[in-house]
Amino acid sequence: MRKQILSLAVALLIGSTVCMAQNHQKGKADREKRIEKMVTDLGLNEKQAKDFKAAMEEMRPAKNKSDEKPSREEMQKKKKEVDAKIKSILTDEQYKKYQDMRKKDNAKKKKKQNKYCEFKLNLSYG
Repeated sequence: MRKQILSLAVALLIGSTVCMAQNHQKGKADREKRIEKMVTDLGLNEKQAKDFKAAMEEMRPAKNKSDEKPSREEMQKKKKEVDAKIKSILTDEQYKKYQDMRKKDNAKKKKKQNKYCEFKLNLSYG
């Protein structure tokens, strides 16, 4: 019985590691698709699109020399800086539409995260 449980735990660990690796590779492609969709939905011209893509790439967290992620405060500061750049690139109407798109995306992410946490809790207590 003990060996079966240990085998199951090892199998789950290996499976989750493989899934995480696949998600990491898929993440960059998904991010590029989302940015392209935003460019299309916002109706940006070529210059706006180029500047917008550059600003969105700036928002990506850069790891420092010790390979640590930036702190929450650093990320919030960076987000404000990039948001100001984006506001200067877009027209008022485009910026309002951009903010609405971000709110919808954040709501979807939160809903997805809540489902994941619920699933994880069910596994723990089920």
